[in-house]
Amino acid sequence: MSRQEAYLGFSHFPKIGPIKIKRLLKYFPDIAATFQAPAGGLIRAGLEEKLIAEFTVWRRSFCAPKIQEQLIKSQINFISWEEPDYPKILLETAFPPPSLYYRGSLGDFERKKPSSKNYNLAIVGSRRCSAYAEKIINQLLPPLVSAGLKIISGLAIGTDALAHRAALNNQGLTWAILGSGLQPNNIYPAINRSLAEEIVARGGALISEFPPDFPPLKQNFPQRNRLIAGLSAATIVIEAPKKSGSLITANYALEEGREVLAVPGNIFSELSIGTNSLIKAGAKLISCPEDILEIFDLATDYQTASPKIVPNKFYSDNPAEKIVYQVIRAATERCEKINPDEIIEKAKLDTALINSTLSILEIKGLIRQIGNHYELS
Repeated sequence: MSRQEAYLGFSHFPKIGPIKIKRLLKYFPDIAATFQAPAGGLIRAGLEEKLIAEFTVWRRSFCAPKIQEQLIKSQINFISWEEPDYPKILLETAFPPPSLYYRGSLGDFERKKPSSKNYNLAIVGSRRCSAYAEKIINQLLPPLVSAGLKIISGLAIGTDALAHRAALNNQGLTWAILGSGLQPNNIYPAINRSLAEEIVARGGALISEFPPDFPPLKQNFPQRNRLIAGLSAATIVIEAPKKSGSLITANYALEEGREVLAVPGNIFSELSIGTNSLIKAGAKLISCPEDILEIFDLATDYQTASPKIVPNKFYSDNPAEKIVYQVIRAATERCEKINPDEIIEKAKLDTALINSTLSILEIKGLIRQIGNHYELS
C-alpha cells in the first residue's frame, strides 16, 4: 500500500482523525504501516478496542484504486500533510487535517516576496448580511486584492458569497473552504454552485477535508471554520449576531495566534452584536483598507482613495419621480435597500403612482431592483 492510499483510507474513516493519527505515527514507522497494522498493534498504540474492531471491519471493504479512479474522473486532487505542496500555514495549527481534497489550483501558497509571510485574508460574516456589509466588502476588497491578498471564505450565502464575488470581480484569487465533499451535487449551498465553478475557472480553488461524496452535514461547518482560520494570516468579521459561525471562526483564529479584525456596526442591530463584542475584547477595528494592509506590511503600497459619495445623477421635472428618487437615495446613503411598502410609507403617494414611478426610474437606469428591494444604480 502506498502512502497516498493510506491517507486516502484514513480520510474515509473520520473516527480516526488528526489527533489519533499523530499518536499512531509515534508508534508505527509510517502511515502505510499504520493503516495496515493488526488489531494487536493498534491496541498497543493506544486505540480503543471498540474503535479498532470497527476500523478493521471497515478496512476490508476499502478499495483505494477505485477511489483514486473516481478522483481523476472528477478532477479532484488529493494531498497529504507529508507532501511539499500542503499549505505550510495549516501545518502550524494545532489540528491540521492529515489530508485535503481540492479542485482548482493551490498555486504558490506563499506570495512571491522576499519574506515568507502568508498573504491570505479570511472574510466571514452573517448569512443574513445587510446592505451595509455589501458596501463594506465592495469598498474594502478592491485595494486588498490589488495589493495581492488572497481571499478565503466558506461559500455560504451572504457575506461569504459577496467576498468571493468581489475578489473575482477585481481579478483576484479566492479559495472556498467547504463543509462537504467536492462532488458537484454536494457543493453547498446549491445556489452558489455556479460561483464555485467560477472560482475554479478563475485560478482559485475549492478545498475540503471531507471525501468527495460526503454530504453537507450540520456538524461539518464548525470543523470547516477551523480551516478557514487556519489557512489565513488574519480573519475579518463583517456582521455577526451573538451566536454565529463567524465567531467560531474568529475564536479558532485567536487560538492559533492569528490576527482577528472586526468592522464596527450599528449598536441597535442584531447583526452588530458579535462584531462590536469582538472589538471590545481586543479585535482590531477596521474602518478602511489601510487598517488591513498594515497587518500585512502593505500599507505603504496603498494610497487612500477619496470616500465614495452617492452620485446625484437625477434629472426630472416630474414631482413623483423626484420624491421617490430621494426616498431611495436616502436609503442608499444609509447603506440600506428599501422595499416598495417602505417607499409608499415614506413618499406618501398613491400605490399605483409609486409602482409606475419605480418602473420609469428603473427604465431610466437611475435605480435597480434587487429581489423585492430597490437601490440607486
